Amino acid sequence: MKKVKLGEVLEVKRGMSLSGDYYSEEGELIRLTLGNFNYPGGGFKDNTSKNNIYFTGQVRPEFILNKGDIITPLTEQVSGLLGETALIPESGKYIQSGDVGLVTPKEGMLDRLYCYYLLASPLIKRQLGAGAQQTKIRHTSPDKIMDCEAYIPDYLQQKKIGKLLASIDEKIKVNNEINDNLQHQLRMLYYYWFVQCNFPNKDGNPYRNNGGLTYNDSYLKRPVPNDWCVKELSNIGTIVSGGTPSTSNPEYYTENGIPWITPNDLSDNTSNIYIHHGERDITEAGLNNSSATLMPAGAVLLSTRAPIGYIAISESDVCTNQGFKSVVPNKGYSSAFIYFTLLDMLPHIHHLGSGTTFKEVSKESISSMKVIMPPQSIVKQFDEVAIPLLTKCKTIQEQNRTLSGLRNWLLPMLMNGQATISD
Repeated sequence: MKKVKLGEVLEVKRGMSLSGDYYSEEGELIRLTLGNFNYPGGGFKDNTSKNNIYFTGQVRPEFILNKGDIITPLTEQVSGLLGETALIPESGKYIQSGDVGLVTPKEGMLDRLYCYYLLASPLIKRQLGAGAQQTKIRHTSPDKIMDCEAYIPDYLQQKKIGKLLASIDEKIKVNNEINDNLQHQLRMLYYYWFVQCNFPNKDGNPYRNNGGLTYNDSYLKRPVPNDWCVKELSNIGTIVSGGTPSTSNPEYYTENGIPWITPNDLSDNTSNIYIHHGERDITEAGLNNSSATLMPAGAVLLSTRAPIGYIAISESDVCTNQGFKSVVPNKGYSSAFIYFTLLDMLPHIHHLGSGTTFKEVSKESISSMKVIMPPQSIVKQFDEVAIPLLTKCKTIQEQNRTLSGLRNWLLPMLMNGQATISD
């Protein structure tokens, strides 16, 4: 292992300043933001938190990135973001903005994949955190990144380490693609049964396509089977608000305590249906001394403030902060049915939001929102088809958690020489 300053083996350059006058909801070039870093999961993600992600002004060619380029944040929008890395997925599409650094390893001195994982290792993240400007939102710079120190192995060992860690991330990526496909199947199943009204009739044939009678509901503005109801959401589940224990009391927060979910946790969970844990846990004292409510596994969590519309099913007993109005299913109405019902109603839920600085949907608005209420026998039939697919989704999420844990355990071991890869 050889001790180096990162500037000896790589270069970091800041992106260009992009005037907000040219932000657009459509265009050819996408401006990179901190929202493109998939923190804490790692890697690149599409920015779904903004609509005006395109830039229509003039861009110098050197700021239009290529597939495989390594980027790192220069601003810490959320704690722990500095040192994260992402690989650009496509050439000629993304603009390097001023909050993003482009990392270029020097040929023959630092392997590209090894470089990608080295910057995200605890060793480098600690140095960046210690050297960041101590403002409300912390910043680093290309010079500070290049001033970090690390021990690196020979080039051949670097390539082996990079390839191993990348193979783990590739398996996670493939799992996510399988999960996305399963979720698409589930959404189409719900749509076919409960929007097109083609659930199985008494003969097992599609209801509406085989003469099933419907009426046009004025609230939902779509057909509903004649013997079905449209009622308030509170008829199929109990609406539960969340709360935040005082952040000034350290006795209210802990590790391995009661899972406490925030909208930010769901923003990092968009490729999954289930959520297992958030970034922070709270104690029994934190729960008892706040308006947070412990909900059972299977509660459907809906973020209703900053931002509105993230949805997940809890894998275990959880509570949330006040940015949620969650639904605990009533008897006869499953988590699966409620989850896909809320997904179907998302455009309407967004419309219910009000407020000046941040839009929010009230508990009363969610409770009184009208939804389709099929007979429980139909919901049971839906579950018989949907739950096996949901179980596969949950299994894949569990596999990815194991793989992520393995990668995160190996990363510092390989980077500091405690572990090596033999031939």
